[in-house]
Amino acid sequence: MSKGALGLLSAYWPEDTPRYAHIPLKTAGDGTIHAVAAAAPKQVALASASGMLTYGELSSSARIFGYALRNRIARGARAAILATNAFEMVVGAFGAFECDALALLSDGPASPETLNAFAPDLVIAPMGFSHGAVPVVTFDELMHGERKQKSGRQEFRAPILAMAMPGGRGEALHSHRSLIGSAVSVGGFYMLAEEVSVMLLEPPTNWCTLALMLGSLARGATIWVGWEESAPQYPAEIDYAVCSWERAIRIAGQGSSVSLPARVRAGMIVGIEGPFSASRRMQLSRRLKSEVLTLLGRNDLGPIIGSHPAWYLKDAAGIPLPNVDLRPLAPTDGTPLNIGWEAVASAEIGVKSALAPAGGTMVEGWLRSGIVAEIDPTGFYFLAPQRNLRSV
Repeated sequence: MSKGALGLLSAYWPEDTPRYAHIPLKTAGDGTIHAVAAAAPKQVALASASGMLTYGELSSSARIFGYALRNRIARGARAAILATNAFEMVVGAFGAFECDALALLSDGPASPETLNAFAPDLVIAPMGFSHGAVPVVTFDELMHGERKQKSGRQEFRAPILAMAMPGGRGEALHSHRSLIGSAVSVGGFYMLAEEVSVMLLEPPTNWCTLALMLGSLARGATIWVGWEESAPQYPAEIDYAVCSWERAIRIAGQGSSVSLPARVRAGMIVGIEGPFSASRRMQLSRRLKSEVLTLLGRNDLGPIIGSHPAWYLKDAAGIPLPNVDLRPLAPTDGTPLNIGWEAVASAEIGVKSALAPAGGTMVEGWLRSGIVAEIDPTGFYFLAPQRNLRSV
């Protein structure tokens, strides 16, 4: 950790938010939905136009789905889940995690190119879907099929979720460990809790909405589904709305059919992957009548920098999340820079994170992000105009 980051701890780190939070050695399900279901089974986990799903119902459905899936594929096999609604997507994802399959999530039909690149052993899709010689099973068939309890030693670092790498460079493979890390860190950073409500305006098929879903479910918060065509009856107020920078701009410009509740109390968490416009951020805030909190990351990095509701600057990307260490790297070759308390004018961000999938280009133990930033002495990160100096 740099001295600048140490300065952050004493000067700006939000109260009651741990810099390093314990990440339990548990599966993605055991560390989130199953734990809450054991303590508060009737707490609402998901709310959509289709109705409500409690933590008890979500936990039970995920286990049923996972045990039925185990009858059809071996551990580590690839399962593409083409969900027709939010409940199927979330139940299917956690069900695949239960049987240690490698899942690909899609909110609806995936392109043949996407499926060919993923090379699934099984496709879970609506009736009538076909993909060459690959077996296809429906969601309902699994929910009502034979079930097989999982056995064998748990592999917490084995890949269970595939996401697209930037620039079509293959797959970012997340494990139980990285997903639980995101749940613990993001849930603590945004102080999610049982009484908190979070509306996802996009499905959890990207790093930002996935991280907020996991963080919400780990702490017993209620998730409102905002990405389906039929919107639910939202409450008058919610705490957070979550989407990408591009989606937020469309919503603010009335170029999207998505509507928001009358008030978003804590702020809109907007996923960014590089430089953004501070003036556009302020315009978004005025139009949306909500604070716009940036969350920086990528599928191959996970979330790494966020603007906490208690501490943020309009032109800053934010501060490192819990369990994420960052260090300035030389933009030319990625060599870690030795810095003191002074500001760093321009450097590539190096990452050590329990939230990121395995892999990537490493230099002396630091993952090269390709993202250039200015770092002030207190630990705030400001993104430079250049986005990617090279392919990483």
